[in-house]
Amino acid sequence: MRASRFLASTGVRLAVVQVLLLITVFAVAGSLTKVSVKLIYRHELDRRLEGEANGLIGLYDARGLAYLAKAVADAERRPGGFEYRLTGPDGRPLSGDLPATGAAPGITYLDWDDVAVPGRPFEDLMVYTQRLPDGSTLTVGQNLSEESKLRHTLGRTLFWCGAIGAALGLALSYLFARGALHRIEGVVSAARAVSAGRMQVRAPTRTALIADDIDELGAAFNAMLDEIATLVSRVRWVSTDIAHDLRTPLTHVRQKLERIRRSEDPAARAAAGEIERDMDELLRTFDAMLRLAEIESDAGAASAEPVDLAELTGRIADAYRPDIEAGGRRLIVEVQSAKVIGDADLIGQAVANLLENAMRHTPAGAQIRLNVESVGGRAVVSVTDDGPGVPDDQREAVLRRFHRLEASRTTPGSGLGLPIVAAIAKRHGARLLLTSAEPGLTAALVFPGQTGPQLA
Repeated sequence: MRASRFLASTGVRLAVVQVLLLITVFAVAGSLTKVSVKLIYRHELDRRLEGEANGLIGLYDARGLAYLAKAVADAERRPGGFEYRLTGPDGRPLSGDLPATGAAPGITYLDWDDVAVPGRPFEDLMVYTQRLPDGSTLTVGQNLSEESKLRHTLGRTLFWCGAIGAALGLALSYLFARGALHRIEGVVSAARAVSAGRMQVRAPTRTALIADDIDELGAAFNAMLDEIATLVSRVRWVSTDIAHDLRTPLTHVRQKLERIRRSEDPAARAAAGEIERDMDELLRTFDAMLRLAEIESDAGAASAEPVDLAELTGRIADAYRPDIEAGGRRLIVEVQSAKVIGDADLIGQAVANLLENAMRHTPAGAQIRLNVESVGGRAVVSVTDDGPGVPDDQREAVLRRFHRLEASRTTPGSGLGLPIVAAIAKRHGARLLLTSAEPGLTAALVFPGQTGPQLA
């Protein structure tokens, strides 16, 4: 599976959007959580600092400043406790290791660093300051390193949870998208095969307890193809049946005309001859319709074997040369060695149809060129004339059944010659290209390679 095809799929794009949304949600949730932890931690610390300070002030009220200094010194030595500073009325430190903060009474948040306070193991500090009745000042503080550690730990946890969630989301999305894309490619491949003319191809489906949207798409697609195949078959049957049913009475009429031609009346014989020529043209049209239906329905006994295009086109050119030269035209044959895999009879009919088309639509004195060559590893059979050619806007139309450039249809022809060639080309995986020869027309059969594919 191509990476570009995988990345362009809707499922993968949706998965990427979902993962980005997940990462965004984790980032927002992490930020909000860190802010909430900070507020809760500091609110709790505020309560504890005030409680500690009030307890010490109670000792001061009961036993005086000297006892308070001793109590602060004892509390300072407790591991994991608060930071303290007690200063006398004159501002002289009496107890505690906390440096002078200059904080006003109440709760204060301080952002200190090692330059401002050398040796301190913290950056942020929260202190509660209270002035005593004798003018002394008691400060109780707590560094915020625990809060910082808690927030950093929480941030790392959320980051890794988000990263793991995103990775799992991408991995699961890859597995599901790969399976879904493989099934969708089956439907796309079936659609391309049907558009190439293989009406029997169907999209792969699963037998699951609960059908998903792709199963429903495949089933609906196959049902549509079944209905289309039925309609196409009915149209082909109708056209084939009509051709069969009309061909028989026309043959009988032709036989009766032959008896009339043996009449002694010259006028009757002339009229019978004209009618017989018209009947021959009708019979050729019906034969062409039946042949085209046979080719398109794969009903013919087609073979797949090496075909020497140089030898095949040489034989066809020799067969048509007398008729072409009798009409005052000139046939030039230039062939190179080129081989393809296919049905020699069908390819021969395609070349014959191209020669007949050139002979029918060019005036006397025209030059018809039959070429076989190998271009870029592809075998090419082309018939070029210097007649009036086909207008650019009509080159697709002339490949449709019964389409003729002459709207009045006064000249012989059924409008099925080129459609038969196009059907034979399609069956061999080749292309029929119509280009201007300036003047005239070049009709080229371009095969997929000198050792082309089996018949389609």
